[in-house]
Amino acid sequence: MLVVASLAGRQAVLRYVYPFSYREEIITYADRNGLDPLFVAAIVRTESGFKPGAVSPKGAVGLMQIMPDTGRWAAENLGFAHFEPDMLKDPATNLMIGTWYLAELRKEFGSNLVLVVAAYNAGRGQVREWVKKDGYELRPGPHSTVSPWPGAEVTEDYPVAKLALAETRDYVRRVLASLKTYRRLYGPVLESGSS
Repeated sequence: MLVVASLAGRQAVLRYVYPFSYREEIITYADRNGLDPLFVAAIVRTESGFKPGAVSPKGAVGLMQIMPDTGRWAAENLGFAHFEPDMLKDPATNLMIGTWYLAELRKEFGSNLVLVVAAYNAGRGQVREWVKKDGYELRPGPHSTVSPWPGAEVTEDYPVAKLALAETRDYVRRVLASLKTYRRLYGPVLESGSS
């Protein structure tokens, strides 16, 4: 009995440290963009700790810490008019734009998980330069048919150690570790369809 209570207590602590707030919105926009909602939750946790009004020192805004220029570009591509950077503080708008952007990065980086996460943090141009310098042949275009993406296997499909910035290496490792934890905590709940 004590072991069961201890495990339940550990689960409660982990769910506190790894929250899944805005679950409905995350699932909606992740599904719309062919993404695993738990991957999106891992990005949100790492970016803002689920704080919708968060603004970074560099000016990134909201749950998924989207730069206003990226938000404007995404909004144009998504076809909604009159974009204002303050809209990024709205959780639904931020998640709509952030998941669309992740899906674009997935296409650009050929569904390479490490590179997609690195590009989300450091910028797509920066990551393209790193892989080019490394001699890695990037094969964009048709992405994996695995949906929701990433698939069940969370692997280092590009060596994290080869990413040029320590901040980005740390970021990628944190997102991948968070994704594994989110899947352990919430995967069975999502699979069963309960909340």
